[in-house]
Amino acid sequence: MGIFRTILAIAVVVYHSYKIFGLRLCGGQVAVESFYIISGFYMALILNEKYVGAGYYKRFLWSRFYRIFPTYWIVLLLALLLSLIGYWAFNKPYYLARYVQYGTCLSPYAIAYFLLENVLVIGQDWFYFLRIDELCQLQFTKQVLSYKHTAFQYLFMPQSWSISIECMFYIIAPFLVKLRLRKQILIVLLGILIKWYFNQIHYLCYDPWTYRFFPFELPFFLAGSVSYQFYKRNWLLNSSKYMGYILLMISVLGILFIEEIPIMDSVKYSIFFIIISLSIPYIFSAFKDSKIDRTIGELSFTIYISHHLVVSILRAYFFEHTQWMPYYGYATLLTSLALAFFLQFVLVRKIEAFRQKRFS
Repeated sequence: MGIFRTILAIAVVVYHSYKIFGLRLCGGQVAVESFYIISGFYMALILNEKYVGAGYYKRFLWSRFYRIFPTYWIVLLLALLLSLIGYWAFNKPYYLARYVQYGTCLSPYAIAYFLLENVLVIGQDWFYFLRIDELCQLQFTKQVLSYKHTAFQYLFMPQSWSISIECMFYIIAPFLVKLRLRKQILIVLLGILIKWYFNQIHYLCYDPWTYRFFPFELPFFLAGSVSYQFYKRNWLLNSSKYMGYILLMISVLGILFIEEIPIMDSVKYSIFFIIISLSIPYIFSAFKDSKIDRTIGELSFTIYISHHLVVSILRAYFFEHTQWMPYYGYATLLTSLALAFFLQFVLVRKIEAFRQKRFS
């Protein structure tokens, strides 16, 4: 399933830059929520088959910590270094721009809070529900994108809010993915109903409520866990490798062309997520012993966590030279892949080897 995860990461890169081959791919929301489903499947898998027995909860959380935070902090340091070099050498502070502009207006507590969250990660999703008023005071708002001065503008890695949501799921996953299948399905259906209710009755049908509010996204994680239960129970999976290949191809075609399908977004996205949830057991079964798939999949997180550095560097050039804009997506994607390869094979693999040795 590594190929699928990496293609989803590429979709996020395209979403944050520019279309390739005339396509915008599936967009950020669909890619992120598909990641949630896949994450739910993997967490159910390892929590039911690997992390068992006394002390499993502690070992599971430490394993997740080493999987995410060392790589995140490395890229965070790169973002800080880029910002400092840009500020001193080119008067382009990049991720420090808001700190430079409003540093004298914001209280020391607000700045400390922003900096601390950049390090801790958990809680960054709430930055998308905070605006900064005319007196530089933090205020909760339901419509953060209606304001020009917001808390999320102080993130060095704006895409890492989704890691915060992932981490919150990890904390409660051991108590959910081991529930009976009926209870998990009930939570999924109840979560979908609650999200629909607030969407339709209270009109919370816009960003950040659509995919950055953890309670509304929990059904996606649990849908992945339900998918694992199907994988565990269905003996036909072991003889359905070609079914996995076919379903992977269908899923990838969905990523590529879903935005081109001329039907209501809510309908086509719902169908896509159902297809993903049903396909994951077969895709995983077909590729679980593939070293190539595993190697490609290892790049997905590195691409996701580091690509915004490339976006920030290249954006100014292409926006200033609009005649080259059609090449913006290609340049960003290729440079992001190169950076991800470098980080993966120079740094991340060593961290992952330690994690596997420590928690296997």
